[in-house]
Order: sequence, then structure tokens, then C-alpha cells
Amino acid sequence: MKLSTFNELSDKAMPVITPIGVVVGLALGSRIAAYKGWGTFFFACITFIGALQISFSQVAKALRRGRTIGMVLVCAHVLLPLIVKALASLAFPSSPSYVTGFILLSSIPIAVTSFLWTTIHAGDGALALALILLDTLLSPLLTPLTVRLLADSSVKLDFQGIITSLLYMIVIPSLLGMLVKQAASEACTNARPYLSPVTKVCMMLVIVLHVASLSGTLTFSAVYVPLILMNLVVIALGFVLIYSLGRYVLHEDRASVVSMTFTGGMRNISAALVLATSYFRAETALPVVIGILLQQTFVGFLGARLFSRDTG
Repeated sequence: MKLSTFNELSDKAMPVITPIGVVVGLALGSRIAAYKGWGTFFFACITFIGALQISFSQVAKALRRGRTIGMVLVCAHVLLPLIVKALASLAFPSSPSYVTGFILLSSIPIAVTSFLWTTIHAGDGALALALILLDTLLSPLLTPLTVRLLADSSVKLDFQGIITSLLYMIVIPSLLGMLVKQAASEACTNARPYLSPVTKVCMMLVIVLHVASLSGTLTFSAVYVPLILMNLVVIALGFVLIYSLGRYVLHEDRASVVSMTFTGGMRNISAALVLATSYFRAETALPVVIGILLQQTFVGFLGARLFSRDTG
């Protein structure tokens, strides 16, 4: 099988890669839980490889679109967390850990995989990359601040640890990847097909290791049903809100709306899982684990509904 064919097939398999990782992690459980610390390294590899596609000139050009970028960031880090906090508090009034889990989900940085979905649906790649990078650089400030302001005071938080993890997992690898892209752009382009499978393997390992660390503390019960429904609401809310603002308020072109919708609507749930299992109670991680099972699949469905190529 040609590498290009394999990459195309693995891209189509994205909706099932993360659920498989959850199942494997639960099955292996305590046998690999001791290796959870490697999850940070594997996530840093994902971020570094993703940043190899980003040039400083691309980012500089896209950053001139201040109104568009500002709209996405305000929606992603102000409007959505506030709405999610309100909805989660209504749905789980006696479970502050669940509410905190959903707040963490809504305040985590933009997913690197949103660039993949942007390209699949013919969006503005430069705009998506600029949003991913800018949000990444701001994450050590925005994520802990949002959680601190919105989470229940009864939930203890290690803000220094969260900030440090975001720096190691996202900010530093992103800057290093961009520097390599600047120094050896052609080599990065040539290496991209070979690194794509590495990214997916690393994503699988992150999920497996961190879900395994939860396997002994999570029990299946009827509470999973409202958590699943709430996750679907949160994902759909982000998509519909930012899509509507981009198309009907800012009147952006189709390619820009595609980029805004996927970057604003998708969260780096693997990073949220690392933070949740490292700095929060197991109950806080439960909405994150369920989010991992749902996000890629539901995103594929929503993207097809909103951006079918024959309706562009």
C-alpha cells in the first residue's frame, strides 16, 4: 500500500481512532498506568509535528484579520465557557466535579486536528493555522484563568501545574516546530506524509496511557447518559454558534467560515485528558473521556451537514 493511500485511509479513520484508544486504555488498566507520564511527551510530539506545517509568514498574514480572529477567540474562550458553565450547572447541580470537567473541556486550546478537518472541507488553511498557534500561545494564560473563574470553589486546582503542562505540551513544541519550518521548509514539506502516521500513533498512546490511569476509579452507571447528551450539546453548540456568527454576522467567505467553525468548535481533548488525570479528581475526567469518544465522530457528522462540497 502506498503511503499516500495509507494516510488517506487513516484520515478517514480519525472518528474511530480515539474511541479505540479509550477501549484499549480501559482494557489494559493498571498494567500500564505507571507509564502515564509519557503522555506529556507524546502530546508534545503531536504539537511539534503539527507546527511543522506553520510558517511565520502564514501566521503574520492571517493575523492581519483581527476581527475574524478576535471573534473566534471571544466565542471560544468567553461565550462558550459561560454558556457551558450555565448548562452544566443546571444539568449537574450536585456534581461540581462534572461541571468543572465541562468547563475544562470548553476552555482547553483549539484542537490541532481542526486543521485536518479544515483542509478536508476546503477551508482557509492559513487562517486555521494562525488561530491554532495564537490560541496555543495564549493557553497557559486563558485555560487556568477560565477554570479559576468558572469552576466551583470546592474543587481544588493546581494552577502552577496546569500552566507548566501547557507550556511543555503545547507552547514550547509549537515554537520549536515553527523554527524548524522556518529553517528547513522544503524538508518539512517532504517529511509531512511520513509524520502523519506518527501523529496518529502518538494520539492513540496519549489516550491509552491516561485512560488506563482512570480504569480503576471509573464505574459505569446511568449517569453516563446525561454526560453523553451534555457532551453532544457542548460540541454542537460551539459549531453552530461560531458558524452562525461567521456566516451571518461577519459575512465571511465560505473558506473562512469553515476555518472559524472547526477551530472555534473543536477542543484539544487529549490535552484536557492529560490535565484532568494529572490535576483533578476522576469524576472531573469523566466528561473529558466521554468527549474523546464523541468529538471526532460528531465533528465529522456536523462538518458534512454544514460544509458538503456540493453546497459551497
